[in-house]
Amino acid sequence: MPTLDQLMLLPGAYGALEFSCTGDLGETRGDFTRDFAEVVAQMCAANMAIYRMQATGWAKLSGQQGFLPERGFTFMGLDDVMMGVSSKAVLAKREAFDYDRAYQLFNDQV
Repeated sequence: MPTLDQLMLLPGAYGALEFSCTGDLGETRGDFTRDFAEVVAQMCAANMAIYRMQATGWAKLSGQQGFLPERGFTFMGLDDVMMGVSSKAVLAKREAFDYDRAYQLFNDQV
């Protein structure tokens, strides 16, 4: 798993944080308020749980496998992107973000 400092080196990154599976905020890097970081941590945990619920249900109903274990997600907005993998997330400006480099960084560190 990359460090928060490594995530901050990704092109366009302006924030990085740790989150628990219950949405508790760990360490942070970047220029954002604690309230904002806490909402991001809760959003990351919630989206991982929603994916797990959907993947588990779909696998049971369809018999298809391969959706679990869940590792992460990426949200893209008009200007910003958030990528969360395992227990860390990076926030970045969408136009400057290097998705391939971010995935490589997260996967190299597994």
